[in-house]
Amino acid sequence: MQTDEASGKLEDFRTQYPVFSYDRFVIEPSHSSLRLRFDYRVEADLAFTTHLTLEDVPDSWRQVPAAVIENLVFHLGLIESFSYWKATCSPSIQINAGPLSREQIAWWKDLLLHGMREFFYVNTIDFTGEDFVTLTSIDGRISEAYDQSLSNRSLIPIGGGRDSAFTARVFQRASKPFGCMLLNPTPAARRVAAAVGSDQPIIVHRTLDPRLLELNRAGYLNGHTPFSAVLAFLSAVCLVVYDYSNTVIANERSSDESNTVFLGKKINHQYSKSSAFEERFDHYLQEHLVKHARYFSFVRPLYELQIGRAFGRYPEMFGAIRSCNRNQKSDSWCGECPKCLSVFITSYPFVSNGDLIKMFGSDLFERESSIPILRQLAGLGEYKPFECVTTFDEAIASLHLCLAKVEREGAPVPQSLQYARESILPSDGGAARLAEKILSNEDYHHRIPAEFEKLLRAAVRE
Repeated sequence: MQTDEASGKLEDFRTQYPVFSYDRFVIEPSHSSLRLRFDYRVEADLAFTTHLTLEDVPDSWRQVPAAVIENLVFHLGLIESFSYWKATCSPSIQINAGPLSREQIAWWKDLLLHGMREFFYVNTIDFTGEDFVTLTSIDGRISEAYDQSLSNRSLIPIGGGRDSAFTARVFQRASKPFGCMLLNPTPAARRVAAAVGSDQPIIVHRTLDPRLLELNRAGYLNGHTPFSAVLAFLSAVCLVVYDYSNTVIANERSSDESNTVFLGKKINHQYSKSSAFEERFDHYLQEHLVKHARYFSFVRPLYELQIGRAFGRYPEMFGAIRSCNRNQKSDSWCGECPKCLSVFITSYPFVSNGDLIKMFGSDLFERESSIPILRQLAGLGEYKPFECVTTFDEAIASLHLCLAKVEREGAPVPQSLQYARESILPSDGGAARLAEKILSNEDYHHRIPAEFEKLLRAAVRE
């Protein structure tokens, strides 16, 4: 439950700022780009603006009815609003930029209450009451989904990590028509796009209002927002502007495992990467945004361990990827966070030690600081790390396979892996059974179109 101090702070904000409003969006086309602006406020002297710029837009987008583009951009502004609403957690959200039906309002409230749960947990906010937040919108005609056909090609958002790199590489090798979408591209994202033959990826620049950082420093509320949902709505805009029919993401099984429980509710850092969000957004996309489009994860049936094995067959990609969130600016792996350890342990069984050192800069098992992180990944901590990491079972299976590799090669056992053998892995052979079960997984219950399922199966069995 909330501390008295935290509860008082929250109530002060909610009393002082009872209404958060999404006031308007502005579309500013130029010769070669499309600049989008979104305006929000909680009172007259506390307002925010987000800018997004789509580069190298084709002239063909101008042939799309203005109402279609406006509907797509309006929705992008809705998901962007979460980043600012969280500062005050206002009890009322007024949507003035466009109309929503009662059904749509319910959909958005559900997304907010699920996608912001880590924020609620970190700030000890009781979000379970029926009147915790209400959403209302202006009256008006609800826009219908764009019903024209789009080119049969796929748009793959690239962040620079292993899973999206694997997805794009498989598409490239199978000669499937696709392009890459990069938001505020990191060097790793650019390298991956170039490595898979996407010489002219879609580039989008996003700038949050610097006043938000000022408020964070001043003690206003802060925390995680569902960033992958931002990518989903941004991709919907890009499908129509750049003429693609599929958004193909790279979210695997681990995103469905929650991190902890708070107020009787599961808290999932990866909610907007989960299969639940994927299904809900795909339906919303077709009903309210782009009728003949799809949104699905290519690697949804797979465990991270299976992706690690498959990606191990593409050594030419090892140097391109970076999955560490801490060291994005320095384009490196920090080697000290759960994300780095998660990728490391699921790569280690399938990649040579020399290539591992080149990728990560060192053997992370040689670091004593890795031990508490390995414990967390294996489910021995207070909660699962709030990062995009393996499931608990995968971590145990991966550590078993890592140890088996060391023993097979007759090498000295690194200290962190020695600790895992003595204090993490079960002594009854359960880790070996887990590893066999995970690596032989062919439970392809999912929403992938048949042609892409065939492609995935071939890549896993290669």
